[in-house]
Amino acid sequence: MSAGGAEKTPRRADTRRVLIDAAARVFLERGFARATTKEIAQAAGVAEGTIYRHFDDKYALFHEVFLAVAGDTAQELAHFHERAGRGTVRENLERLLQLLSGMIEHTTSLTASIWADPEMARRFEAYIRERMPMGLQGGPVAVAAAYLRAEQECGRVRDDVDALEAAAVVVSVPFASGMQRALHQHLPGPGDFPAPGAAALEILARGLEPGGGERPGGD
Repeated sequence: MSAGGAEKTPRRADTRRVLIDAAARVFLERGFARATTKEIAQAAGVAEGTIYRHFDDKYALFHEVFLAVAGDTAQELAHFHERAGRGTVRENLERLLQLLSGMIEHTTSLTASIWADPEMARRFEAYIRERMPMGLQGGPVAVAAAYLRAEQECGRVRDDVDALEAAAVVVSVPFASGMQRALHQHLPGPGDFPAPGAAALEILARGLEPGGGERPGGD
């Protein structure tokens, strides 16, 4: 009995993994709106009803695909505020921009069809806010704001900085860069981020006022 039970768990996990992989392919090829659970089941080589033994609906499946595609990036972002007081603010901002850029690189094509439909985008946003790992429910801006507030408590970010507004600026850098490339029919890819990111990092770390913030090699 116990041996049989031990065999079922890996098989269930394997089926779930197969479904997520198949759904990722179908969503990328067809877009979320046009992809059907029947197509996903066919791609996975299972009966359509199998999907609903693992996921509540197509939104739940998409959410798992998103987390799988995002990989370890989502987990690192969820705990990013714990970096406060360690390393330098410049180093941490650089890592945050890298993480966000990587997230865009791996999820832009996947989520494009959802954000193109306002009603679908609203439903999906509400869905992921309820189910995202702790620390990610508010999205990238909330992640960046939590980190900046933690650094303010450490005395490493100016008290007069509005953490939420500053976070919006930080997050806009990789998103704006990704959108610009997308408009030129070139989605973000490996190696695309560092050049524009270096200039943006300098502005973010030093601040807008001459002599403000940290300088490279400074004490």
